[in-house]
Amino acid sequence: MATATDTSVLINEQGALMTLTLNRPEVGNAFSGAMVDALYQTFSDLAARDDIRVVVLEGAGKHFCSGLDLVDGGWGFNERSVGMLLGVQRRIARLYLAMRRCPQAIIATVQGAAYGGGLSLAAAADLRVADSTAKFCAAYIRIGLTGADMASSYLLPRLVGGSFAAEMMMTGRAYAADAMDKRGFLSDLTEPGAREPAVEALVTDLLATAPLGLRLTKEAVHLGIDSSSMEATMALEDRHQTLLSMTDDAAEAMHAFQERRAPEYKGR
Repeated sequence: MATATDTSVLINEQGALMTLTLNRPEVGNAFSGAMVDALYQTFSDLAARDDIRVVVLEGAGKHFCSGLDLVDGGWGFNERSVGMLLGVQRRIARLYLAMRRCPQAIIATVQGAAYGGGLSLAAAADLRVADSTAKFCAAYIRIGLTGADMASSYLLPRLVGGSFAAEMMMTGRAYAADAMDKRGFLSDLTEPGAREPAVEALVTDLLATAPLGLRLTKEAVHLGIDSSSMEATMALEDRHQTLLSMTDDAAEAMHAFQERRAPEYKGR
């Protein structure tokens, strides 16, 4: 099944996998208002989609996402009032919140530029695969703004450490994929043309898990990062494991293990 909420974002569904393609290659998939709104609506709607378990986020053409379209994005920047600018900020920011709240596992697959909002888009995913053409940049500070924008000051320190995150945001430097891989930002780094097999391998492994187990694992990972203590984190894990132990899928997994076969999960 293939549908589209807007021509700037293409949606392709194949079983439990949804692929979202940023589709403004002529401008490096820079954010337009329509693109941001379509992404936000899609990730928000996924909260009610038990049939979709994994989302792959990709960019058409040479670049993943080059950031905000300041020329032809339909943002109305000519007004330049505090109220208008805050409205634009909040309109984009809600996208990253929707991605974090989305119960499905999200894989970002990156080539070329992941700049500004594109960097945050990759950071807000759960897993990241990039090829050697990818470059990552917190570009905001280079246009007279703070380098901390679109959740970057929250996401980057948790992914690459505080010192390197500060360097990224304070200098506005662009970093090659191998530099980001060394800091643990990437799940896999490939040569150009080899991202698709790496992404497919991740999708295969993710879809081999119990549906509810995968969702609760994502929840625990994100809540655990911000947990006040080890005790609070383990209490959440205990609840999740107790609930999952009572599911039909857990019983099926046990039988499959004993019978030396692959489990047949039903999502309950």
